[in-house]
Amino acid sequence: MDNIINVFDEKGIMHKVEVLDIFNVEGYDNEYILYTNNKEIDKDNVEVFVSILKEVNDNYILQSIEDEKEWSVVQKAIQELDELDETPQETGE
Repeated sequence: MDNIINVFDEKGIMHKVEVLDIFNVEGYDNEYILYTNNKEIDKDNVEVFVSILKEVNDNYILQSIEDEKEWSVVQKAIQELDELDETPQETGE
């Protein structure tokens, strides 16, 4: 696993998670984290989550996205990130 960080949920419980991406969306002042606990759903997929990422006193805290409009914008951003990952990159060779 790469990019492992310790985060605290809203109840103060620490979790080790693998960071897949950290991003912002237009119109909101939050940073969002796309992460996994690497728990397998099936042989080809793992659970993936997204939360608001806050840094407080040198600790990372995950907050739920509760606003429906904000959640919709974040979902669109995730789809765009996924599409970028699927686009073949030129190597310049």
